[in-house]
Amino acid sequence: MSVNQKKGKRPPPLKLTGLCDEVELPVKDAPNVGSGVITRMDSEALIFDGQPQGSFMVGLGLLSQIIGVIFLPYMLFFAIQRFFFSEVESLTMPVGGGLWFFVLLCIILSVGGVFFGIYLIYLGMILPAPSPVIFSRRLGLVIGSHKGRPIALEWKKVKPILLHGVMLAAGAQRQYYLALVERDDNLPKGQKQKTGYGLMVSTGHTWGWANCHAMWEFIRRYMEDKPESLPAVELSPPAGFEAKMLDEGPYWEFHERQGLIADLRNRNGLPKFNHWVSFMMVIFAPAFLINVFRMLFRRRVKLPREWLPAAPSEPNPYHVLPAQPRDLAIRTKAARYIALWMAVCLGFGMLFWIWLVRLIAF
Repeated sequence: MSVNQKKGKRPPPLKLTGLCDEVELPVKDAPNVGSGVITRMDSEALIFDGQPQGSFMVGLGLLSQIIGVIFLPYMLFFAIQRFFFSEVESLTMPVGGGLWFFVLLCIILSVGGVFFGIYLIYLGMILPAPSPVIFSRRLGLVIGSHKGRPIALEWKKVKPILLHGVMLAAGAQRQYYLALVERDDNLPKGQKQKTGYGLMVSTGHTWGWANCHAMWEFIRRYMEDKPESLPAVELSPPAGFEAKMLDEGPYWEFHERQGLIADLRNRNGLPKFNHWVSFMMVIFAPAFLINVFRMLFRRRVKLPREWLPAAPSEPNPYHVLPAQPRDLAIRTKAARYIALWMAVCLGFGMLFWIWLVRLIAF
């Protein structure tokens, strides 16, 4: 059985210029899923979700773009009115070529900033979120999405790429992203590939490149090695309110996703509410509300039905621990605690912001 890899229009290729490196093989790090969530692992397919929706830094960035889109047109209108249509200013202020150039440059930058902000808001809130990545062992395919469109890659042609980024808001911390890109076999030997069709496997990790290397080694061993070469994996439920709160939602990045259920068992379903994180929820309540919106209402890319893996037809040779009924009850309890605590923090936070805006504006 085979699938049509070119079904529909392919997403734009990834740019491999700038801060990116090909992962050197073989990887010496032990296989590990890191902060990813696995909902299925058997002889048919591995379903890996390494791109949760509710990131505080993304929410903060989107908030700044929304504020810019709202206030830049007002500031631009005010500046043009004062400069071009104010009789008092035109009589007292000498107008030279340098000043005209500065004003026109500000107008162009402001208009460009508005369109750029709208584009980023579209990417972060309106464009469908990435689907979980499916590693089809039987078909030898990597199936996922990029820029809102599904894509399928042949496993034998992909190579792991480590993309770098810098998060200035956290003291210029470096972030690392694991991507899988289709190799261009027509390039001359020694020449670096500049673009390639591919997809992102994980979001940024601020604790180092080793996590992405271990994640790649886990994926490689699943696709190429025997089942006994992989460590035991605890599966997560694929959807629902609990998954959104614990695995996708705006609280996940303050916990280890894979170790969360074990911690909840020890605490009888009571999450650890970090006081510093709770304080951030109050102070940056609008950013967290954007996370909640993205988590609840932003749809994910729908993969073609023929690309989805079939049900396993043989016993599972991998060491997986499915979600137990007791664990499901614990997850439900923890998700309700998190939702309630978030509602309290965000409620106080929005009251603070309403008071602050009224104080400044009125």
